[in-house]
Amino acid sequence: MSGRAPVLEMRGISKTFPGVVALDGVDFTLHAGDVHMLLGENGAGKSTLMKILSGACGKDAGEIRVNGRPAAIDSPGDALALGIRVIYQELNLVPQLSVAENIFLGAAPTRWGGVVDWRTLYGNTSRLLGDLGMTLDPGASVSRLGLAQRQMVEIAKALNNSDASILVMDEPTSSLTSREVAQLFSLIERLSSRGVAIVYITHRLDEVFRIGRRITVMRDGRHITTRPIADVTVSELVRLMANRDLTEHFPKVRAERGPELLRVERVSRRGALTDITFSLHAGEVLGIAGLLGAGRTELARVIAGADRLHEGRLLVDGREVRFRGPADAIARGIGLLPEDRKAQGLVAGLTVARNIALPHGRRLSRLGVLPRHCEVRVAKPIGEELRVKATPTQAVRLLSGGNQQKVVLGKWLAGDVRIFIFDEPTRGIDVGAKVEIYHLINRLTARGAGIIMISSELPELLGMSDRILVMHRGRIQTEIEAADATEEGVLAAALGLAS
Repeated sequence: MSGRAPVLEMRGISKTFPGVVALDGVDFTLHAGDVHMLLGENGAGKSTLMKILSGACGKDAGEIRVNGRPAAIDSPGDALALGIRVIYQELNLVPQLSVAENIFLGAAPTRWGGVVDWRTLYGNTSRLLGDLGMTLDPGASVSRLGLAQRQMVEIAKALNNSDASILVMDEPTSSLTSREVAQLFSLIERLSSRGVAIVYITHRLDEVFRIGRRITVMRDGRHITTRPIADVTVSELVRLMANRDLTEHFPKVRAERGPELLRVERVSRRGALTDITFSLHAGEVLGIAGLLGAGRTELARVIAGADRLHEGRLLVDGREVRFRGPADAIARGIGLLPEDRKAQGLVAGLTVARNIALPHGRRLSRLGVLPRHCEVRVAKPIGEELRVKATPTQAVRLLSGGNQQKVVLGKWLAGDVRIFIFDEPTRGIDVGAKVEIYHLINRLTARGAGIIMISSELPELLGMSDRILVMHRGRIQTEIEAADATEEGVLAAALGLAS
């Protein structure tokens, strides 16, 4: 980026959490108008570095300069005053408020006496959404929006002030459709042309070469390299991030198919599911494909006891079950890794150990009390098996997104779960961590578990499934043996073009 002065310089940034060195003397430079890809495996330190930039987390050592001047960023307010906006991978919206109220939270226009000027608020929101190419109702409650729509609200919230000169996006496309991704990339191009400097964190390497101009790779809390995009290849990037060659992205090991663990018979839920029938066997990975809104997550929630079915029945080990809630499903050996891990899979303020032990309190407690040493004893080997980069006593909110995902997985490894439902298990996960999860899937099926894997990544479904169900508008459109499936065929069925 010759010819453009650095808008941001971070020099020798270090940060240590209890038992974990998150950042070790990291340097990072950002230029005006740049689209700078920040890459690395989960736990590499990317999110921690950006949290320090946003004022959400303090640094232990190092210097930050904004527009050539030393900057003391001790709070999110300091970062906002410097024109720094951050869109985190895990969304931070108030579900009970409207789209407009979330976007202008704390800055809503008011009339005399401090009363909110709703007409001006909705008008300003409509203009902002229109400028960003978004079609959302300003008065709609965020609680009624899908994950992709909430992501777009988060982006609009970050851009609602023309003072933004540095914009950080952490996995912004993880829940967007292809049309919304194209819309976002067009927006990024417009912002870049206006001189906004963009830091873009992603694990999707196709995005790196599609919109990036420079890359910085981090590994184990250290800066590895910064280069122009034109100077690196995909294989080299993987090697730099993982410090190893990853030649087999989908290391599927087919297990012997065992007895039927789960049968879903003519299950319907009004407005979401219609006449769903299938079975899951021990040793099997059953993939479920479909577009956003096809009913995949709704199906997972019914099986896991989070939502009631209105018609049909569920059978576990050949016996019909009726779940009043998730606790009943857990008691029958069913565990759900939800799509939205922050809202539905974790208690952010609790420790790694307590989160892992939480679903198994009845089994592990003594006289209704779950001792801390018992939690740690259960969680420690699971954390080691999953390679969670944290101590059992560390708060989950301090972990990277990938390590939080591993903690959610660890909850079910601590119990007697035989039926695993993985809803987007590798969303926001780096290349190396994905392979670790695939190996875990192999180990689980080898032990006789059955896995339902919902994924929006077709190569993942084709590479790791034994069978694939394709859903369209709440129904099963078709069932395909994974060995016979193609991306084109699955996509056609997901669009309702094949039967």
